Amino acid sequence: MKRKFFPVKGGVLNILLAITSPVAGQVTFEAISSGNWSNNSSWSGGNIPPISNCGYGVTILIQGSNKDINLNGSINISDGNSYNFMLNSGTLSIYGDVIINGPCNLTTQGSGKIKIYGNLLLSGATVTCSQLIEVFGNVSITGTGSVNVNGGPFIVHGNYTSSSQTLITPDAVFAVEGSFEGRLNSYNGDGNLYVGSGNYNLLPPVPSQAICTPSYNGPNTSSDCPVGDFIDLANRRPDIYSTYFGNTTLSLYQLSYIVNCNVATITLNGSSVGVVYKLYRNGVYTNQFANGTGTSLNFTVNTDGNYIIRAENGSLWRYMSGVAVISLGTLPVITSVTNGERCGSGSVILSASATPSNATIYWYTQLSGGTAIGSGNNFTTPPITSTTYFYVEAQIPPGCISPRQQVIAVINPIPAANPITHN
Repeated sequence: MKRKFFPVKGGVLNILLAITSPVAGQVTFEAISSGNWSNNSSWSGGNIPPISNCGYGVTILIQGSNKDINLNGSINISDGNSYNFMLNSGTLSIYGDVIINGPCNLTTQGSGKIKIYGNLLLSGATVTCSQLIEVFGNVSITGTGSVNVNGGPFIVHGNYTSSSQTLITPDAVFAVEGSFEGRLNSYNGDGNLYVGSGNYNLLPPVPSQAICTPSYNGPNTSSDCPVGDFIDLANRRPDIYSTYFGNTTLSLYQLSYIVNCNVATITLNGSSVGVVYKLYRNGVYTNQFANGTGTSLNFTVNTDGNYIIRAENGSLWRYMSGVAVISLGTLPVITSVTNGERCGSGSVILSASATPSNATIYWYTQLSGGTAIGSGNNFTTPPITSTTYFYVEAQIPPGCISPRQQVIAVINPIPAANPITHN
């Protein structure tokens, strides 16, 4: 059955017709109910859309009554096949990166929205934002394509870059919290590009409407300039600003993290006294918070997910910069050890086993510290003259190390020969 859509502005119609008249090898996956992306019951026919190379084109379709789909992971398509998002209703939340090296249509309209809690990396893409597109990480678009913000808003909490072959038409609010680099095609109506305090670079040719004065080379707050900064956005579109960024009076700090096996430490590189910093995982508050001290803050987590920090000061709030995409390891366990023995001096064979199966076993001469003298389940000791204690541990990256266990190499004395006497 041929579906009929009603695009908001020009440029969407051709995309919709291309999707409803698919080329050979294009497969449509339509959401039929809210739920998790990986659940069969979320999709028509029980067919779950691929999130990695699949050898054919893919269309993700959400239409009709609102259906909210959550993907707890990333999409990584690098084989050049097309991947289309046609969101007419509901919200698609992706708690990871979206990386597509091939033709891509990313389209929101009607009541459809998309939120990406990682990075958005596209090659040769057409982005049509008639409803919300929100990216909590960075956006990078390479190759020939277009970004048409005709209803928006298009919100980028990190940095935005696109090639000079990617034409940007901000006919609605296009807000970038970090740095911006790209080629503006034209302006129409009340469309505005709002850029944060980072670097700002318009790639040539620059339309005359985007220049406030002949010497203009960055954002300002002039109401006569079609390019605004965050103060301008807060003044002219407070509904957009307060919803997605909070208030500029809350200082922006950078998020980083370190994974140590099955525990990760998330660090905010600064804080302000009187401000509360709350940790969110996959968009949901974790009930972890810290009061600002004027110095860096640390949060400890033991669950995979995409973490962001929100600063709150009374009725004001703002997301901090960066997303911590946490993938934890598994702590290995030494499950068995086998001592060895021999008579007299020489080498002894020892063995040990560990779980999981991808753990690597290392052998030491001391209970802690030191340098490994061997690896593998079986170990032949150096020549020894007396019973000697060795120690074994199992390791899995990143930094997952079991406690060491003792293994004994026993040297039994050679029995003395009794003299033979004759009567």
